[in-house]
Amino acid sequence: MLTLSIEEKQFISRLEDRLERVERRYQEEITDFLEPRLQLVAEEYLRSCKFQRYLFCGGYDGAERKRLVLFPEYTEPACEMAGIRLFQFQGRLDYVSVNHRDFLGAVMGLGLRREKFGDLLVRETGFDLFAEEEVADYLLQNELRVKHVPLTAVETSLEDFQPPEQNIKELHIMVSSMRLDTLLAHGLNLSRTKTMELIQSGRVKVNHSEVTENDYLCQQDDLISCRGKGRLRIGEQSGETRKGKLKVCILKYI
Repeated sequence: MLTLSIEEKQFISRLEDRLERVERRYQEEITDFLEPRLQLVAEEYLRSCKFQRYLFCGGYDGAERKRLVLFPEYTEPACEMAGIRLFQFQGRLDYVSVNHRDFLGAVMGLGLRREKFGDLLVRETGFDLFAEEEVADYLLQNELRVKHVPLTAVETSLEDFQPPEQNIKELHIMVSSMRLDTLLAHGLNLSRTKTMELIQSGRVKVNHSEVTENDYLCQQDDLISCRGKGRLRIGEQSGETRKGKLKVCILKYI
């Protein structure tokens, strides 16, 4: 059972109100885009209520941020209910160094709250953005600039979307244990002291849940994210050395 923060308890309270409207008014209810942790919180709550009429939709297979759709009986579920629109932003970025954080800051600089749009996927000439249909006109009518370069927004079909390939670097390391601080230090090329500071300050998550214990033991396929530093996934363990060191593959998203 998940341990909930104050904000997550408030989210559950709002979710209860949505469920009541679904049951009493026989209408669909749709949340804003939820980060993975809130998706876990919502799913655990819905299961505890034995409520099964829901979908998580992010606009494409493999989406990280998703909207939750709750629907009444006798309704045929479909992700079209989620009201997600896709926009491609492009500009002349040949001589400008930009990254995901720059694009994210530019979108939020328009005055949009983070929960109003989903995944932002970087491409060579710009980025793709999944957004709620309620803010579609706003995105099209307001010029977006990143490092003074104007970007043009064009709406495109979700059906035609092909996600960009992710750049992943394989790191083959040897460690004495599967401790979080050890794996994070190797994966991000940080000192052990710096890694411990990041973990204890609440900037590190494992499988989207905050972990503040340096000696937390990770497992294969765990996703480790460090705010402002990057993400890692724990790959296969390929045995031990004669001195008892573990051979581990780490997948680093770059």
